[in-house]
Amino acid sequence: MNVLQVLGRSAGGIARHVAQITEALDGDDLTIDVAGPRDLPVPMPKAVIPLDIPDGPRGHSRIVRRLRSYLRQGGYDVVHAHGLRAGIDAALAARPLEVPTLQTVHNLVLPDVSGRVKAAAYKWAEPLSVRLTQHTFAVSEEIARHLRGRSPKSAGKVEILYLGIGDAPRLKRTPAQIRAEADVPDDARLIVTVSRLSAQKALNVMLSALARLPANVVLIVLGQGPDEQRLKTMSLAMGLGDRVRWLGWRNDIADWIHAADVFSLSSNWEGVPLAAQEAVLLGVPVVSTEVGGMPELIGDRSSGRLVPKGDAEALAAALSDVLSSSEMATRYAEQALVDLRRRFSTSQMLTRLSGAYEWHAR
Repeated sequence: MNVLQVLGRSAGGIARHVAQITEALDGDDLTIDVAGPRDLPVPMPKAVIPLDIPDGPRGHSRIVRRLRSYLRQGGYDVVHAHGLRAGIDAALAARPLEVPTLQTVHNLVLPDVSGRVKAAAYKWAEPLSVRLTQHTFAVSEEIARHLRGRSPKSAGKVEILYLGIGDAPRLKRTPAQIRAEADVPDDARLIVTVSRLSAQKALNVMLSALARLPANVVLIVLGQGPDEQRLKTMSLAMGLGDRVRWLGWRNDIADWIHAADVFSLSSNWEGVPLAAQEAVLLGVPVVSTEVGGMPELIGDRSSGRLVPKGDAEALAAALSDVLSSSEMATRYAEQALVDLRRRFSTSQMLTRLSGAYEWHAR
């Protein structure tokens, strides 16, 4: 059986998920190929078939034709698309060939995050993608509930599939080596965030929270995005100086998370981010905004801290609490790992995906 994974210009989490599927399932009985941009932020286990799905409304007819050509040439039995644009384009390409299309929806586009114009376009795209594809996986309960509400006649197609994560990532360097590379003093308290530098991730709130914390607290930012220069300028204007280290996208994210005293997210919206799951696996306590699928990963004051989005003061207070109590940090980290193992299973995710591929390919 041949399956083609299709993705657009994704942030690191989606690309890492596709790489995980490809590495785990590609073999003698099941061939997994990937079509997407050449400059994905995460390396794939095999060469990527070039496909640059536009972010805007133009150019999709060309992509549909190209993707249809790929499907014919590769003799694919199933297409698995990631994201709404990819889902719609893949379904339109596959329909004349009678190739079933599955999609995974990793995020929602909400007016207070992406603006009303973009949100209005997605209000149209969401039910269309569910209707056109044969099956839709949602990575959190909130996403599934939202899609079912938008597509009541197709609600039965929507299924929750938590992005499984297995063992703790393999580490290449010690926390001491990481701190030395970033020139972080031994007595500094270290916060690490992994984030696309865009409005959705609200790094301005993280910077405002950092400004409320003691001077020995340092923030490492792993990620890139359109707001990078604006955020750097804001950081300097706030007097944060070298308390913030901007390191871009890295292939050694786990090493940096492991070196942290706290992993934190200030997002206005999240699915269930892989970086936060990795923090739990690595025994690092998580402090995040209470958005998207984060409450499915972290219980406030039981396995971490969750605060309202946009509230820098609350985020700073939660970070301060965890940074000032090693007992609290350890308790949160241990409970979060127990909860993660119960709900987010890589083997279960892969079994369900391979089963879905086989069922739809019949």
